[in-house]
Amino acid sequence: MDLVTNRPILIYDDTCSSCTIFAKYALKFSKGQIHCIGHFSQEGEKLRKRIFPSNYDATEMFWLIKENRAFGGRSGLFQLLVLILRAMPKRKNYAKDNLPKYCANNEDCKNKMHNFKRLYNLLRNGKKLNIKIPNSTKY
Repeated sequence: MDLVTNRPILIYDDTCSSCTIFAKYALKFSKGQIHCIGHFSQEGEKLRKRIFPSNYDATEMFWLIKENRAFGGRSGLFQLLVLILRAMPKRKNYAKDNLPKYCANNEDCKNKMHNFKRLYNLLRNGKKLNIKIPNSTKY
């Protein structure tokens, strides 16, 4: 699959219902300024292999990939907020919801403790990485 985009990419946990809801709202309120990809989708796995070191677990938080930087967790929230605030004056929502309508892992989706742990880790963890990603990424 070819992903040709100048938009930031939001990589989220598509096995977690609250994470999927978070991604849907991020897409909606940014009015299409981001491209959402699930960590465990084919595209997400290939993209993670290209961006992150092989011994690094990138699935512990969501990531916002913007230019040559990857903002994870708490660090990504600020970047996402900036995108949303810039989108507010726009009247039209250009977002195309390409997110799954169901959760990939039904057991984890219904597990409230799993969702609470994900939220806790989101607020506790934050990372920034310098990366090299071309505008046209083939994965």
